[in-house]
Amino acid sequence: MRLFLILFLITSTAQAQEEGELLYQGKRYLDLNIRSINKLNVRDQKLQQRLLNKLARKEHRYLQQLKRKDSVAYANLQQHGSSYDSIRTLSKNGTGTKRNGFSNSSIDSLQRIAAFLQSKSSVAGKINASEYNEQLQSAAAQANQNHYIWGLIEQRANNLKNTAKAGRQVTGMNKQLFYAREKMKVFKDISNGPSKAEDFALETLHGELGFEQCLHPNNSNSMASLAAKGASVSDLEKMGYPTKRQLTASLQQKFGNSLGGMQQKMGSQMQDYMSEMKKLQTARNAVRQTKTSLSALRKPKKPEFKINPMRGLPFAQRIEKQFNWQTSRSTLDGKPAMLQASVMAGFKHTPKLSYGIGIATSIGLGQNWNNLRLSFQGLGLRTYVNWQLVYGVGLYAGYERMYKQAAFLDTKQASNELIPTAHNTRSYNESILAGLTKAYNINSKWNGSIQILYDAWWKGKGLRSPIVLRFASIKK
Repeated sequence: MRLFLILFLITSTAQAQEEGELLYQGKRYLDLNIRSINKLNVRDQKLQQRLLNKLARKEHRYLQQLKRKDSVAYANLQQHGSSYDSIRTLSKNGTGTKRNGFSNSSIDSLQRIAAFLQSKSSVAGKINASEYNEQLQSAAAQANQNHYIWGLIEQRANNLKNTAKAGRQVTGMNKQLFYAREKMKVFKDISNGPSKAEDFALETLHGELGFEQCLHPNNSNSMASLAAKGASVSDLEKMGYPTKRQLTASLQQKFGNSLGGMQQKMGSQMQDYMSEMKKLQTARNAVRQTKTSLSALRKPKKPEFKINPMRGLPFAQRIEKQFNWQTSRSTLDGKPAMLQASVMAGFKHTPKLSYGIGIATSIGLGQNWNNLRLSFQGLGLRTYVNWQLVYGVGLYAGYERMYKQAAFLDTKQASNELIPTAHNTRSYNESILAGLTKAYNINSKWNGSIQILYDAWWKGKGLRSPIVLRFASIKK
């Protein structure tokens, strides 16, 4: 009796732990997804507001010009659809939710998961599906509102394009709308990408019995689900599904012993028929491809402006992080060998053009290998412009100013330094660099770059050579 009681306690404890882990991971999965949906809705709403502010200003200026030049087109635009200014007011009031039946499959799936977790909870109050449903309905209402506003914006853009003469102002507004939609696609991709915690929580839920039927309730009686449940041939026949055994018995009853020869003839005839059907299908595919190519040639989809892919990305994804370093030999005036390291941030203006700014530090290494001595030698600023050509080769130009050790110390201590020049004073030195870069791949997150540059003011700084060799690491 005591052994039975111990086994019962161990079993109940293990079941409670499994249930607790399942509910914890389930709540975590729901919370992460709800937070992601709400964040996407907020981003969508802010992006719409910024876009509508720009479009309303441009539309106002355009309508004023159109009113003076073409009063008929101006009157037509006033009668066709809402203006960008009225759409902006409508988006702030939030009155578009009930006007559009926009459905979100991910929100429906999360509601089913919440109900599934509540059904698996043996202790009342551990998870409340109605509370999650309220949060999901609120997120769905906001997504519905955003979808409705995007539809109004697209409708107004089409009215401007079709009703009035498409000039530079209309093209500019369409460009703003195009890049805003591209940014929204990137935000949706980021939101749909699951995190490691979300993947682990979903993996835990998949191991629970009934979770697949919860996600796909309409497929519970499908052949795949019946096979997964281990249904036999007899079970399928009882449920009304036709089987090979029933078909063979029916044919044997009708044709008797001649069934074997008939099956061979039917098999050969079916093979001939299938070969002819394959030939016909191949001809149909060739004709279909020809029609598709001809229609594409007749109606090519050309944008009305030149697309810059970088403008369709969020600002954070257009920032290029870069770390580079270089060394230089000791100079003739007694300066030690230097190690210069810098951290730079660039802005990707186009896929080929980027420019940025950074901060650099200079560390002294000593005069030679026999006299190694680390020392702080200066701190400076750098700017650069980089233009990519082909095969990873690019052009590089930059201006740099390095403040020496004397700029951070008392001037009396630095009074015995070399005679200053225009670009090499007692406090700082300047550089104008130009040259070539060659990029190469390091791994999935980083690229490397070798920079061979020419220093235009190398003589005034007492350098041994005008050539500067740098090694950089750039985050993708």
